[in-house]
Amino acid sequence: MPYIVKDSLLSLILSVIGIILLGSVPFMFTGMAFNTGSYVDGIGELFEEMVKPSEIMYFTGSGVYPLFPEIWGIIGYSLTILFSAFFIAIILALIFSLVIFSLPARLKDKIRVFSFMFESIPDVLIAIGMQFFIIWFFKKTNILLFQIVSLYDQKTYFVPIFCLTVLPTLLILRILLLNMEEEFNKQYIDTAKGKGIGRFRILWRHVLPNTLLSVFHQSRNILWFMLSNLLMVEYLFNIYGVTTLVREMGNPAIFTISMLLLFLPMFLFFTALRIFTYKWVGEK
Repeated sequence: MPYIVKDSLLSLILSVIGIILLGSVPFMFTGMAFNTGSYVDGIGELFEEMVKPSEIMYFTGSGVYPLFPEIWGIIGYSLTILFSAFFIAIILALIFSLVIFSLPARLKDKIRVFSFMFESIPDVLIAIGMQFFIIWFFKKTNILLFQIVSLYDQKTYFVPIFCLTVLPTLLILRILLLNMEEEFNKQYIDTAKGKGIGRFRILWRHVLPNTLLSVFHQSRNILWFMLSNLLMVEYLFNIYGVTTLVREMGNPAIFTISMLLLFLPMFLFFTALRIFTYKWVGEK
């Protein structure tokens, strides 16, 4: 446990330094020329702006606003969509894996092939397809199933969360199914079967906990993958979230502060997850 805390603290420090250095990159160029001295000066200038966050401003079509406290709502909106999609993906993948693994081998193989093909569909096509379906349904029935764009006083959640959930669900499902197959071939499963323990009980009590460890280990990559798709989701659904803020402002201080505020909750989540699985993996 002390090793986890020490390692996490070191990772936090290095990550914060890395984000600050990355945020200072625009100062590295004077026109098209590369300027190291300008980069060093830019880091100092960035620090000066960051220690006075109340003076940093951002603009929208409706006017100019102070970054704080407005950024809390912007960051919160993005994190709500991101983490909601992440946890829903895990829950759905868990349910689907239990159902699919209980099916006959031939049907299970067909489902695996279908999920692999569906996984290759870009998120943008899923998002656009959802928008077209909702619009088509509204024209046919005059019933708006879900709000498909975010307005100033009306935020949309369901559709962007759904679009961000689909591919991670399939990815996590593939991880679960592969690891379930490996676990069922291990010796302790034969021992459990020999004791007369039912297949579903073995799956639920023994296989699933060990399989979930693989998902936990891959959660960092899955969440970063979803974060990269968040830009597309915010753009298509007119969501003024953190990626939109960074994309439209182009300000080094806003970029750095936004990335730090986005990184910190994710870092705390991964650290808590690592501590939670400490006893399982036997990390020292």
